[in-house]
Amino acid sequence: MSATLSWASSGSGTKTGTAIGNIFADLVTLITSKAGDATFKWEVASSNTGSTPYQITLKPKSAAAGRILLLAYSSTPAGSNSAIFDTTATTNVLYGAYFPAGNVDTPSNLTASSGTIMGSDTGAVKVWGSGNIATIYAASFQPFYFDSDEAMVFGFQNPAAAACYMYGAGELLVDASDNAYPAVVSFAGSSVSTFGSTTSLMPWVTTTQNAGGSVALVRTNYGASNRVYYLAWAPTGVWASSAVGATDILTDTAASKAWFVPAQLLGVAKGEGFVIKLRQIGFGPGTVGPLTPYNTTGPVVAARQFNIATAGGNGYPWLTNFKI
Repeated sequence: MSATLSWASSGSGTKTGTAIGNIFADLVTLITSKAGDATFKWEVASSNTGSTPYQITLKPKSAAAGRILLLAYSSTPAGSNSAIFDTTATTNVLYGAYFPAGNVDTPSNLTASSGTIMGSDTGAVKVWGSGNIATIYAASFQPFYFDSDEAMVFGFQNPAAAACYMYGAGELLVDASDNAYPAVVSFAGSSVSTFGSTTSLMPWVTTTQNAGGSVALVRTNYGASNRVYYLAWAPTGVWASSAVGATDILTDTAASKAWFVPAQLLGVAKGEGFVIKLRQIGFGPGTVGPLTPYNTTGPVVAARQFNIATAGGNGYPWLTNFKI
């Protein structure tokens, strides 16, 4: 059985510019600001924010194995390492890979076609579908992230606008028996403001998706190495993107209740069905403010919307501190 994750939310980080080095430097500043906060479980192990290849390596504060690598190139590398790429890396996009057995602080071979990257690359999940930095870190976009014992999810959004870009790495999947699996998650260049809409942000396709491409997907080694999954369905009507009100089916304000729906995934193996879902990430109610929490008594945060827009919004994902 998987552990129940408790997501900590960083709040908005400081923005210093829109260039490739700025997104890396601003993330380092934000994550480092939580170094002394025990509710945040990951820390910066190493970084390079001044030249290609730009990278941030994140490790558990507990000193356990496991590394998350954020990576970008401002020029085409001499080699794109087959441990995390299936094709030549594209410049000026944000990539992320996950190394469940990673045990070093500084990555190697980031411009070679092969070679160990994180000390132990056993079970490494190759990079997510990329996000163009010019899009996801345009003027006024700020970084934020959610942190838990076993995974991190990164966001980029202008607080004055709806568009929000989301990427994640770690033990982000669970199967029908509630076993957790490593994965990376990317909605590529699509805003998760429409996660709950009738048009899927991660549409199912049959074509092979090479690691290093730009398609929204979940990449995992579940069942076999380097497999991809997509959202199995998009909500019908507007039930997952409605404002809270009398006809909203995800809240009952009179009884102080809210409900959340898991995001099931579908791969390309014939007959496999809905065997995995996103772990404690799903559909939920609308909001009227940034990073809106739903609390239990105490108050204790039970769920929080992935959205730093000052106006809140309808249809964004929710990260829950309970299993859904």
